[in-house]
Amino acid sequence: MTPTDSQTWRDKGDTLLPYLLCTTAVLLPFSIAASNVLLGLSLAIAIITGCWWRGLKSLFHKAKSFSFVWLAYFSLMLIGLLWSPDIDRGAVIISKQWSWLLLPLVMITLDSKLWRDRFLLFLSIGLGLHLLLCLAQSFGVPLPVQAPAGSSSDDPTGLIGRIGFGLLYGIWSAWLIQWGWQREDNWRYFAWITAAVAFAMIFMAQGRSGYLVAFTVLILMAWKLWLDRLRWQPLLAATTVIIVIITVIALGPAKERLQWTAESINAVYHGDFQNAEARWSLWYAAWRGWQESPILGVGTGGFPTVAQQIADSKPDLFFGGSSPAHPHQMYLLDLVRWGPVGLLLLIMFLWQWFRLGIRTDWSRENYSSLIALSAVGMAVHGISAPSLEEYYSSVYAALFLATGLAAMNKDNENE
Repeated sequence: MTPTDSQTWRDKGDTLLPYLLCTTAVLLPFSIAASNVLLGLSLAIAIITGCWWRGLKSLFHKAKSFSFVWLAYFSLMLIGLLWSPDIDRGAVIISKQWSWLLLPLVMITLDSKLWRDRFLLFLSIGLGLHLLLCLAQSFGVPLPVQAPAGSSSDDPTGLIGRIGFGLLYGIWSAWLIQWGWQREDNWRYFAWITAAVAFAMIFMAQGRSGYLVAFTVLILMAWKLWLDRLRWQPLLAATTVIIVIITVIALGPAKERLQWTAESINAVYHGDFQNAEARWSLWYAAWRGWQESPILGVGTGGFPTVAQQIADSKPDLFFGGSSPAHPHQMYLLDLVRWGPVGLLLLIMFLWQWFRLGIRTDWSRENYSSLIALSAVGMAVHGISAPSLEEYYSSVYAALFLATGLAAMNKDNENE
């Protein structure tokens, strides 16, 4: 292939990739299969044409510390196969990390402000249309396809399901608040109303992790937008209103789930795992599993094996199934997999991620907030879920992070 042919392929890739990503952004909440095809095609085109490699170079140039921790974390996942009791399961876990390969692709594709704005528009269209679907579901309208586990008229989380619903809509809604803050036309009110509806839907669902994520990102956004611009009295008043609104909603649709949480905590406190949620038994198994191998952990894919061994020695544990894939907690999962080194790398990964987006003035710039909000959302969600390894959580987090990274250190912001 001549240099001219290589340049032609590169130009075609640069032209096609933004359209593929924008199409994916609309379809992602509705079809995992179609989104995977488009994202896989995009990755293949980016690698063949060299776009992905240029994105990787840009990633290391813009965020060197983050990039090294990112590389170290996922390298440990691969190295952890060496001492895993279940290499096949570990290989499956590694194969699901492909969403993080999107970082260089999205960064280089959204290099221009024009395409970043278009991408966020299409992403918002997709999430907005899915939000309407959830609203219809809450009124008893059946979904056009089979609903994922946990999604129903009593738990209206549409085609995403309740596990990642609060995370995605919490981050997106907080960003909508900032986007509206920066505008001076009527679109700001549309953005704020949409954000309010999305927050209300989070608390209508039964995913308690979503409640915590929504509350955390809302407080973070309020702090970044108001703390340096207003006196403490208005900030306190605004925060009080937010807390009252969330409390009122929580006492409605979310009340039963919160009561169940309190009852589970009380049961575990008295050593009764049978009458507590399954995740308490899973957390206990992860903790005990790490104690069995406190230096290296049990390796990538080893948690189900060690969890079953712990269950055999303590029959009163209740996993909610025969073979748990993870302990519903990212921090304990990494601790039991790779020991203290794994947990430390996870914390460093999330901290470096957060640092990239927290240092800018959010009242003037609306890209870096996506970095910090997604980092906080994933960190909080990780308390009750393997957030870095869930499909929707990881894909959307990679998209939010890469979009923010694409705008860093740009000279063409006014193009």
